[in-house]
Amino acid sequence: MEFVIVFFLVLRMRRMTVRPHRVMLVEPDGDLLEMLVASFTRRFDAHLTCVAGAGDCLDTDLVDPHDLIITDLRLPDANGLSLAEQLLTFSRRPVILLADGLECEEAIAALRMGLRDVFPKPFPMSELLDAAYRCLTGFDLQKRRAARYRRMREMLRQTIRERRDLNRRIELICRDVVEAQRRLVHRVIALERRAPLAP
Repeated sequence: MEFVIVFFLVLRMRRMTVRPHRVMLVEPDGDLLEMLVASFTRRFDAHLTCVAGAGDCLDTDLVDPHDLIITDLRLPDANGLSLAEQLLTFSRRPVILLADGLECEEAIAALRMGLRDVFPKPFPMSELLDAAYRCLTGFDLQKRRAARYRRMREMLRQTIRERRDLNRRIELICRDVVEAQRRLVHRVIALERRAPLAP
């Protein structure tokens, strides 16, 4: 029984230490923004940041990076595609585009540019939430792999440093052994020279 309680507490503490996802919604339409916020808060344990324009998005994300950005194509101060392109130069985090009247060629260009998904308006909210879930879990996996890679590289660096240090020590020990053997040989030779020859 104690094991179950301890396991439950460890699992609960682990969940408490997990940082909630950070999602930025860039949407000038207040009604759609309210629907997005309501849907995201029901589905995810996420910290939502809502902005209406590209400038606010870039300023906010530069100071406080987000795990996922969902932006509208038509923004008051810029095009959503140019915003997405700027965001993707900072980080390879997922960006989803909500578009009204997007041409097929523009959608293909957006996906080639690196956007994770494009949703033409009107769109089913459940599909957007599913895409956001896939993006967030994929980004988490990418971050965990990058952290593991960094840890492995640091371990490799540490191993190489320790090996070099060990090689230096072995070299010093070998020099000491060779020097001791040389001194011993010289002593033996000196003793042999001093010793009287037996009749």
